[in-house]
Amino acid sequence: MTLSKEKQGEIALAVLKLKFKKDRRIPDVQEMKRNIGNFSKETGFSKEELKEFSVLLVKELSEEFISKMEKNDK
Repeated sequence: MTLSKEKQGEIALAVLKLKFKKDRRIPDVQEMKRNIGNFSKETGFSKEELKEFSVLLVKELSEEFISKMEKNDK
């Protein structure tokens, strides 16, 4: 079985989200910028692409957290 690029992306995103959840922290802005710069050098992805992806990831994680908190209030 060959995974499509889309499926590979879904798996990669799920793995990354799980890592953040297990670490129970999101890096601060300076750490995130440093990570983006290092990852950009290692992978060839542009800093702009990585920044956009990071923002989307943090938004998704935040929305999941808020949703769970609201469910626990009920």
